[in-house]
Amino acid sequence: MVTIAVLSVLLVAASPSFVDFFERYRLRSAVDDTVNLFAAARQGAVEADRNVKIKFADSTTDWCAGAIAQASPAEGEPVPINPAPCDCATPLTCLVGGDNLVASAAGRGVTIGAGGTEFTFDSKNGMLDPLATQAVGFLSSTGRYGLTVQVSALGQARACITAGKRPIPGYRPC
Repeated sequence: MVTIAVLSVLLVAASPSFVDFFERYRLRSAVDDTVNLFAAARQGAVEADRNVKIKFADSTTDWCAGAIAQASPAEGEPVPINPAPCDCATPLTCLVGGDNLVASAAGRGVTIGAGGTEFTFDSKNGMLDPLATQAVGFLSSTGRYGLTVQVSALGQARACITAGKRPIPGYRPC
């Protein structure tokens, strides 16, 4: 009986840290999926010699992001520069090099700062078009933790801790 009482006290004391751990884990998972999406889209743009567009869905709570490569033109036609965005909520519409490239909230409780954000990678060198650094912010379910995915003008994505949010091991402040 004493053992059960001691174990219950320890579990009650440890539960807040478990809640924090899972909140950070869900945020990190969503951000890592998004950074991997950016890397795969950039690589796909250069390999296929087609511009690739990533578009975040309009919702900030039930978000998803998908990448699509510009379709091959009809024979004798020039390749269009700006691919139409895909619908990341529809399966197998976001294809780059035959791979379905989608990242989503998927029940993680993670929100993004602005829905509808678009990024386009240039087919020649994988740089962003237009040539400027862009970012998208992510918040944990309680809003205590925040990470920002910054994509440099050269197309390289990295995640950092949003200003004013609690630190997360493995990430630097923005």
